[in-house]
Amino acid sequence: MNDNSQSTSRASSSSSTAVNTPTAARQTERLPLLSSRKRAQSEHQTASADYGAAAIEREFEVHDIGNLIETGDYEHSFSFRKLVCFAGPGFAMSIAYVDPGNICSDLHCGAVAGYKLLWLLFLTHALGLYIQTLSARIGIVTGKNLAQHCYRQYTRGIRIPLWLVCELAIIGSDIQEAIGTAIALYLLFGIEIWKGILLAAVLSYVILAIQNFGARKVEALFIAMIATMCVCFGFEAIMAKPDFGEIAKGLLVPRIPSDATVQAVGVVGAVIMPHNLFLHSALVGTRRIGRAANVRNASIREANFYTTVESAVALLFSVIINATILVVFADIYSSGRGSRLLTQKQAAEKHLPGLVEAAGLLEAAFGKIGPLLWAIGLLSSGQSSTATGTMAGQYLMEGMMQLRASHWLRMFISRSISLVPTMLIGTLAASYLDQFDEWLNVLQSLALPFALVPTLKLAQSHTVMSSDFAITRNWRLFGWAAAAAIIALNVYLLMPLVLQLAGQGIVQACIAYIAFCLYLLFVAVLVRADV
Repeated sequence: MNDNSQSTSRASSSSSTAVNTPTAARQTERLPLLSSRKRAQSEHQTASADYGAAAIEREFEVHDIGNLIETGDYEHSFSFRKLVCFAGPGFAMSIAYVDPGNICSDLHCGAVAGYKLLWLLFLTHALGLYIQTLSARIGIVTGKNLAQHCYRQYTRGIRIPLWLVCELAIIGSDIQEAIGTAIALYLLFGIEIWKGILLAAVLSYVILAIQNFGARKVEALFIAMIATMCVCFGFEAIMAKPDFGEIAKGLLVPRIPSDATVQAVGVVGAVIMPHNLFLHSALVGTRRIGRAANVRNASIREANFYTTVESAVALLFSVIINATILVVFADIYSSGRGSRLLTQKQAAEKHLPGLVEAAGLLEAAFGKIGPLLWAIGLLSSGQSSTATGTMAGQYLMEGMMQLRASHWLRMFISRSISLVPTMLIGTLAASYLDQFDEWLNVLQSLALPFALVPTLKLAQSHTVMSSDFAITRNWRLFGWAAAAAIIALNVYLLMPLVLQLAGQGIVQACIAYIAFCLYLLFVAVLVRADV
């Protein structure tokens, strides 16, 4: 009799929850009519009933790429077929690790430091794997992406500046990617840079249109572009015949030359991009995994495992691509072929080659095949990264700002935000594109804590991830140590710039010190904010 009463009570409670769901939805629709305080309270009450660990009870579609991809039932042993089912999001994520900004950073590292920064390149990819794994776990366990969590967790006073900083980082990345594509089109077909930027925008819409045919199609295209880069840049590395002894030394002996500090910081910013954390946490939502109570935890652990393996394989290809570019230009400059092509003024100013000049260096070193392979690889890099950057912008805008618009309208808005500054730079500052590339990489490093800190806070939260999937103490300490190192590196880079501006007048000094303090203050606010 008691069992029947308890069963009836549970059924009644379940029915009540189901009935209240439309009511909560209607309350959410009326939120814009409420005052800001009432709206915040209503958001909290609506979210608390279905958030964090409770969210894994059902499937959330956190993407706009067709239907969910079936991964099959849980399997107790390793299955290559299952790995193939989960393969895709990691390769799409890895595109950001080989974008034109990374390519420019690689050739600058090779030109300035030779093989000496290979260890840092490998280390940043390893750190990137850890961070991307946390991002993916958040999406898999909770069924919601990082931007959606930021909307639920942070007040408007934190959320809007956070969105602006991350959007600025996406714009900076998109500038590099669009200009990289435009340079590739210029090298291949002689198209002017500003026309190439417009064409790059059109081509990105074409690539994103493939989403309408399903996630598998667009993921296959990204994998094909990664393969193209491997072939093009790998063949150049073979032709360079590098010193393998120096390569081993560069990988095993940590050192940063005194004249390569900016390049070292640029490697961190170029490799680990803030928008990639938002992208990866959303793309893993394209896979359907078992959410029934009897297989839920096992299925989520399985998804975490295969996603980590796929991400590791994808980033292995990325580190190979980046390393081959660094090695090629380290060989060119160590042999003196690069410096011979510089004018006396460029040599005196320690001029670094840009993406266009790199083609000339490769032609001098390998003949006409050199710049052709370079341009094809650069085109694959620019177009694929432009598409993934636009996807990240969509998820960021929709999730963090709750933009209610059609898929194509959101894509148009997010693409247009970055197209305008890209066009301005491409037309008005074409001769300074290389300097922009270097400092845009630094911008990525400065913006990284604003995506990394929320990721760490969410990944360690037992409320959000449940005690079964929150990261352990050792991994938590490692993550915060890495975040502290990145912030310290940013402060080390910013201090000379602040002091330099301070010496130019009291107005510049005030602006520099206020901006520096606001940067540190906002990072501290994110660290201390409860999740």
